[in-house]
Amino acid sequence: MNKTTCAIIIFSLFSVCSLGQTTRKTTYLDLLQTLAEKQQLQLSYSNDLLALSDSTDFIFSTNPDTCLAELQNQTSLKITKTETHLVIASKAPAYIHLQGKVVDAESNELLPYANILIEKAGTGTISNTNGEFDFKIQGRYAGTEVKFSFMGYGLQKLKIPFADNDELLIKLTPKPYTLADVFVLPNGNEALDIVKRAVKNIKRNYDRNTYQMKAFYRNTNYRDTTATQLIEAALLIEDKGIMRPTSTTKIELEEVRKSANYQVPMDKKHKAALKLMEKYFGGHRNTFYRSYGNYVRIYRDEWWYQPLTDYETFKYEFAGFEWLDSTKVYKIKFIYDRLQPNGKRASENKNSDNGGFIYINSEDWAILKIEKWWKILTGHPNQNLAIKGDFMSKNEMGYQKINGKYYLKYTTGFASPNGKYFVYENPDAPDNQKVIKERQYAETTLLVTRVITDKKAMDKIRYREKLAKDENTYEINYPYNPEFWKNYNILKENPLEEKFVNEMEWEKSLDIQFEENSSNHAQDK
Repeated sequence: MNKTTCAIIIFSLFSVCSLGQTTRKTTYLDLLQTLAEKQQLQLSYSNDLLALSDSTDFIFSTNPDTCLAELQNQTSLKITKTETHLVIASKAPAYIHLQGKVVDAESNELLPYANILIEKAGTGTISNTNGEFDFKIQGRYAGTEVKFSFMGYGLQKLKIPFADNDELLIKLTPKPYTLADVFVLPNGNEALDIVKRAVKNIKRNYDRNTYQMKAFYRNTNYRDTTATQLIEAALLIEDKGIMRPTSTTKIELEEVRKSANYQVPMDKKHKAALKLMEKYFGGHRNTFYRSYGNYVRIYRDEWWYQPLTDYETFKYEFAGFEWLDSTKVYKIKFIYDRLQPNGKRASENKNSDNGGFIYINSEDWAILKIEKWWKILTGHPNQNLAIKGDFMSKNEMGYQKINGKYYLKYTTGFASPNGKYFVYENPDAPDNQKVIKERQYAETTLLVTRVITDKKAMDKIRYREKLAKDENTYEINYPYNPEFWKNYNILKENPLEEKFVNEMEWEKSLDIQFEENSSNHAQDK
């Protein structure tokens, strides 16, 4: 290469590298195209290499080969020069497997349901009930950021490595609010005003168009603390958007597996009562549809429990601030306060606590999380009827922001069991004399692993593929595909607690139970 050609290349490189400071931001693709053209090479690359579109104002060396080496060091790109081509590939493998824990940086306490967002992928996950996470991500996202956040803590960022890592320890620093952080609330200090403003902004903050969600579902049944049944499913959920009736929501079962059921079954009387409820209210026993409960989605549709819009039935109290990274979040307590026939408000009943918390972003007024419970307190005439601990019910749902809109991220809580609520020591005694031996209940988790807003990328749910809302999830056997579950790398809650697995396998292994409780097994008989 003669001196004149070198001078042209050097001048071109300086021109490209300085574009970010003059007319527009230079991308790595701009630099590579200039290098290829000036060296009379053909540029070969894949369009899905994210690093190519990244902007840079880095000043590279004037020597072309040194420049290529610096580009390779600067990015997640592998650059190979042949006699005819400049070949651009990714340094990372096809998939990167990341495992670890999210903890409080000061106490090392594990943080369950911490939000984990890979913004460039438009997806994420949450830590499980033990603060653990376990997911795979396409290698093309190596070098991009994954963000870890938890209400009341500062944000933590991590660059996705170029290889698997199973020992990640993410430490989030608590960020408590102090009196100095308090600032004037809308219209003074009225918690209700904050709720009303959040509701007013629902149409702006939540998607009004059709979108789909890939989701992982887990239902674990118990007799007191002993495991009695497991149901897991991979779901495709299609939601028509915030302004459409919830009846338009479709769910398709992509895969499902069920264990044996070791719960004490319902008697005929209770089964008949449930069927009557199904007839008038629909879908009572379909746990997949029930797991997609979403208070924001049904803020105007729910006919009996509307903490976001029924301001006569509920009262509201300001419960302080929390932090989500650098954003203040209003914490509003809502209390069920319906006027009773005796002329008193429900909140005057000191025997129970029925309400929860609404967490509202102070910047865009989005609802980030809703917690709800019904707790039986000491002195309640039906205190012994609490399902788990002192709770009759308890659930939580969190929301995530993707491309400027909020979507459901997870739901978790108690559900009705696949059997009796209570097992009595003296079942034949009068109701007021019965002694509870065991309480039966289910815990459910629905984790949204991917949100799809591009209609071209959606898998249309046809009528015959749609899960029926009145289908009894517990009684129907579904196909079981062991290979799917062996290779199920969609972001999910993982793993099952060892204690749960040991209790479920006292008779047969879970794999055998899954096979025997599937339609495959029924066909083989």
